[in-house]
Amino acid sequence: MRIFKNRGDIYFSKTNKKRSAEQKILITALVLIIVFTVVFVTVLAVRYDFSAKKFFAPDNLELTNVSDTQEEPLPQVSGKTNFIVLVNSDENLLFTILVQVDLDNISYKTTVLKADTLCDGNSLADIYSQSGVQNVQTAVESLMGTDFDYYIDMQSSDFSDFFDELGVFNYPIASEIRFRSEGEKVSYSVRMKAGEQEIDGSEYINLIRYYVDQENNISAANDLVLNSLLQQMNSENLENSETLFNLFVAAANTNITVRDFSLAGDGLTVLADEQTGVGAYSAVCEYDGNTITDESLQKVKGYFTK
Repeated sequence: MRIFKNRGDIYFSKTNKKRSAEQKILITALVLIIVFTVVFVTVLAVRYDFSAKKFFAPDNLELTNVSDTQEEPLPQVSGKTNFIVLVNSDENLLFTILVQVDLDNISYKTTVLKADTLCDGNSLADIYSQSGVQNVQTAVESLMGTDFDYYIDMQSSDFSDFFDELGVFNYPIASEIRFRSEGEKVSYSVRMKAGEQEIDGSEYINLIRYYVDQENNISAANDLVLNSLLQQMNSENLENSETLFNLFVAAANTNITVRDFSLAGDGLTVLADEQTGVGAYSAVCEYDGNTITDESLQKVKGYFTK
């Protein structure tokens, strides 16, 4: 059988007769060439990593960590908003929390007021039971010398339930607390071990009452409020903010509207972002009996000025 057409063609005999010396030499040379080529390529492949991935990948390919990719910039926010929060039980005011959300400095400022705090000779508790939340707001605005944009008035049970929807938060208790109130219009008790504790809604309310009414420790009460704000204003709650707002509106007596909530969207995004370094400032009211001292009142006013 002839396998080439030109001069020097190699013939394989159809009758399997003895091959010529020329045929043997050519076939031997071909085998040697193939073996040498295989060995040579194998050595190069081991030394220089001739993998398919390496072959098809561009020379300048750089792997980028997902966490290093550029994040969307946060919205530009500004302005200061004052809130007054009242927690009551069957029209008995338990305490009042003042909060400023300062988007100019990305921070929270808080102070807790006793229910018996005197404003022009009348306690906040009496004003609340006789005239309602809006008159308490007016009295606090007169006391602080600034406007409060929104009021939030909640029954203690509703406040506790809504607080639990936001989730527990961690708080360090300095020393063990074992307390049961006596002679109070609204009784309560606190039993907390020393150390890091998870605080739920009812414990939050009772701890604030204990710090304010029993220890006269407004600083500890403020610290509790600030810790709850910093931990519960998070990305998970931001994702569920519409549902949480609907629950809030159903549970609270407030002048915060759906429009107000929508306009606050950018601010919530900034405050809830894990990369935002949110500040926290405690405005401590010092009392002489049930009256805030003039010196501390002047300091606290400065925190809530817009």
